[in-house]
Amino acid sequence: MKKLCLVLSLGFILSSTIAMAHPHGYYYHSGCSNCVYVIRSENFQHEEKFLNCDRHYALVDTTVNYYSNGAKRSFKTYSVINEDGTTLISNCYNLRHVVQGKKHFFIAKIGKYYQILDENGIEISKRKYSYANLISQDKILVSVNKMYGVIDINENIIVPIKYKSFEQLSSNLFKTKLNGYFGLVDSEGNILLKPEFDKIKPLYDTYVTKKAGKFGLVDFRGNTILTPDFDEIKKLGEYILVKKDKKYGIFDAQGVQLSEINHKKIKLERNELVYL
Repeated sequence: MKKLCLVLSLGFILSSTIAMAHPHGYYYHSGCSNCVYVIRSENFQHEEKFLNCDRHYALVDTTVNYYSNGAKRSFKTYSVINEDGTTLISNCYNLRHVVQGKKHFFIAKIGKYYQILDENGIEISKRKYSYANLISQDKILVSVNKMYGVIDINENIIVPIKYKSFEQLSSNLFKTKLNGYFGLVDSEGNILLKPEFDKIKPLYDTYVTKKAGKFGLVDFRGNTILTPDFDEIKKLGEYILVKKDKKYGIFDAQGVQLSEINHKKIKLERNELVYL
């Protein structure tokens, strides 16, 4: 009986530990032919300089995991090193360096949240940011409580932190979502299109808007090319085809009108526009 109990106990211990977790969410289980697991890891370390800075540099630790299905993934952590060799910040992610005047700042994810730190590595941010990304030298796209906005390095609000989503379309143009509707703002906080559209999507150098089932067209500055009262706006080769009341017209990729909107049909033949 004692021998039987010992065998049962060992069996329980093995069964409770046979499923093992690997870093970054990969698991395997004994006898599972489809499970993916880490078969080998490599670690590297190198230094990276910051732009326009001779007072600090980053020490980058890279781990490369090789998986049983042939895939590999790399993971990086950063440490900020002072010019005298002392460590200011250690084991952080998504590190950014900012110089404002003569002051140096850092933006990094440490633990669960992103922080703004001064040149001594001391946290100065007052909010808990779940996301922070430098979109220009003096502007940071941030998220607080699942809402997005733009601040400067001193946490002054440039674009109110109230948008459900904040998608960068170009260097100075962002698509926002507020209460279920989309709009456009620039990085200075100027509202180019009020958030009143059901959709906004890029089409060459323009953006198609949709409102109450009708389509419009705006340029990259948010200027209206066509008000949203068209039945269809879509690609035609390198052109933009528009439809209203069963009549068609054509625009170029920049939104310049090339024809009146009075044709029964427009098609491309050997890259030439044919109007019918």
